[in-house]
Amino acid sequence: MLKTHLILAWRNLTKHPGYALLNLGGLALGIAAAFVLGLYVRQELTYEASFEDADCIYRIATDFYEMGGFANSQAQLFDVLPQEMTAVESMTRLKGRSNPLPFFVDDQRVEETDVLFADPYYFEVFAYEFLAGTPDEALAAPDGLVLTEGAAQRLFGTINAMGQTVLVGKDRAQHRVTAVVETPPGRTHLGAQFWLPLELEDAPVYWTNVTYYNYVKLRPGATQADLEAGLDGILRRHAFPAGNGFEGSFEEWAATPHAVQFFVQPLRDIYLHSAYNFELGPGGSPTQVYALGIVGLFLLLIAGVNYVNLTTARASVRAKEVGVKKTMGAGQGALIRQFLAETTLFSLLAAVLAAVLAEALLGVFAYVTGKPLVGSVLTDGQHILALVGFALGIGVLAGVYPAFYLSRFRPSRILKGTWTVGGNQRLRGSLVVIQFAIAIVLVVGSLVVYRQLAFMQDADKGMAQDGILFVENVDALGSDAEAFRQQLVQSPLVEQSSLAQRVPTGRGVAMYTFQTPEMEESITIQTFVGDEAYLPTLGLRLLEGRNFSGDLASDSNAVILNEAAVAVLGLGEDPIGQIVNDDQEVVGVVADFHFQSFRDRIEPAVLLYAGGGDELVLRLRGDGDLAAFLDRMQALWQPLAPDDPIRYSFLDDNFAAMAAQEQMLGRAVAFFTLLALVIAAMGLFGLVAFAVQRRTKEIGIRKVLGAGVPSILALLSKDFVRLVAVAFVVAVPLAYLLMDRWLDGFAYRVEVGVGVFVLAGVAALLVALLTVSTQAFRAASTDPVNALRYE
Repeated sequence: MLKTHLILAWRNLTKHPGYALLNLGGLALGIAAAFVLGLYVRQELTYEASFEDADCIYRIATDFYEMGGFANSQAQLFDVLPQEMTAVESMTRLKGRSNPLPFFVDDQRVEETDVLFADPYYFEVFAYEFLAGTPDEALAAPDGLVLTEGAAQRLFGTINAMGQTVLVGKDRAQHRVTAVVETPPGRTHLGAQFWLPLELEDAPVYWTNVTYYNYVKLRPGATQADLEAGLDGILRRHAFPAGNGFEGSFEEWAATPHAVQFFVQPLRDIYLHSAYNFELGPGGSPTQVYALGIVGLFLLLIAGVNYVNLTTARASVRAKEVGVKKTMGAGQGALIRQFLAETTLFSLLAAVLAAVLAEALLGVFAYVTGKPLVGSVLTDGQHILALVGFALGIGVLAGVYPAFYLSRFRPSRILKGTWTVGGNQRLRGSLVVIQFAIAIVLVVGSLVVYRQLAFMQDADKGMAQDGILFVENVDALGSDAEAFRQQLVQSPLVEQSSLAQRVPTGRGVAMYTFQTPEMEESITIQTFVGDEAYLPTLGLRLLEGRNFSGDLASDSNAVILNEAAVAVLGLGEDPIGQIVNDDQEVVGVVADFHFQSFRDRIEPAVLLYAGGGDELVLRLRGDGDLAAFLDRMQALWQPLAPDDPIRYSFLDDNFAAMAAQEQMLGRAVAFFTLLALVIAAMGLFGLVAFAVQRRTKEIGIRKVLGAGVPSILALLSKDFVRLVAVAFVVAVPLAYLLMDRWLDGFAYRVEVGVGVFVLAGVAALLVALLTVSTQAFRAASTDPVNALRYE
């Protein structure tokens, strides 16, 4: 029986190849796009899943002086936590590296960024599959080196690297390979492929020094609450007594901004839900994951609606078949099974096509978002099974209604010719409304994201943005730094230069406490340090007072505040000349300037004076040969620090990097919005084709009576234009709520505005009109004689 159903299903599909290809293409494209987005969501939500006992591993983060929290924590924790808390099974300390580290093999230099420095207990906490060596000995020796199989292949051309010698760093310290581990199959925020032994430092006296990333693995049965309680006890017994001479109770100390606070982070939550200072690497965005997950569901819904619409639209074609079969004794159940068999076959064909499309979309997704997905659809058995199941599930769900709808036809009315489509047209109209409402929401989303990105790029940052170049490691030149600077400023491209210790958008964070005589408690404020050329080089706008001066010895204690700092310190309308921290004089006020993401409000900032620094800031003119200047800068650097490559960045690129998540979201939503419009247009194309077929005789009569092509176009288009208009009305409030909610995540944002809705509505209308017009024009241009011969 099943074989018979499948044969009949295949005949029905091949009997109408145009319809089959249209329906198959729309369903396969929707499934493929949704599947790729599903892979992305799964990848983002399953970071750390490859680690055994991942649910038992936690990271200890820290906060003090209201600095916003640090991903790393105190060295002292290792000395007290495992001894005082029996729930701790093992603990490890590690450090990361923000800059590439050179490795030398046979005089070949390879720079790597995926490097961690870890203590010998690292592999007790994080379980890796060892291909060579053992966890106990991997990092026990100070000259050890652990590699993943991929890293070993890159360095030595083979994974059999045990005992091989590598020179590491600019001082070319000798290390030997003590272990090779399998590359974890999943993603991890640790991201390491090279592990070097951690050089342990003496634990400081005070608990306000954060030194290591501390990870703890708890024993089975122990909970996060147990760890938090243990850390609270450590605060009471150890951190509080060392609390800088504080007089008062623990509770009083804990209520002050100077108290140390611990935050326990489950390993699985770190990638998506942690944004502390000094994270090991960039994290993900839960908003982005949920947004693209919703886009995937929207694409599935559009594809499913297409299938239902095109199948039920062909009801008149299948009606006589159903009537004859019912007359011959076929029951409703048998017909339902036949139609579901047809749906199953169709879904399997869609799965095959979707697999090919999904494989292609993997590359497109990586290109559009800059985020490659692990694995292949066509060669990964799990992916193939998942896609087939996915396609079958979607196809069968979408095919249930058509199966029941077609099987309920009354044979007497069908064979007499009195059967009509009836209320099913209203259902199809409603489904078209749903399709285009979703498409309009996606178009609005794309437009709003791009408007916000354009706003963040073009908004006044409170300083010069174009042409600001940071040489981040000029301190590597030592005494040659000033000579290097003087050679660069001879270029006509260089307008200003400054030496600084911290710059806006730069690495790390520097915060100090400040207090006026009127304040009972000090507050912590971000600080930036530079010489007398710092303000003009960055283009910071001086509103009151004066700039720093290298000729005034007293400026070593001078400070310049931004407007937000003046407000938070309560310095009123005349801050110039006022004193903070007993001996620091306010000599100037600059306009507020951005140094963080537009998601954050501009924070108070204090500028301090220093005659030198470890960063060189250059302000470049926009009318010179930038590429030639950068080549010359590299050439000047190379003989001065051959083993320490120059690191530089541009201010505008740094701001763009802060918006990387939003840029990725914008590109992804725009691309999948285009796919949604294509799928919706394919479905509409099929519906119009059936509508034209149903009204062929009417069109012929109208043409005989004198109707021209424009009136026929209007006749066939008006119903669909009306549906798009209804879809627009449905989509506007939903799109507004979704995008206004997304924009609420930004301290500085655009308004949704009427314009984006108008553009989205016009885009949807144009897609509908172009789709309808192709079929309508063809029908309107047909000889009426042929139309009146129809049937």
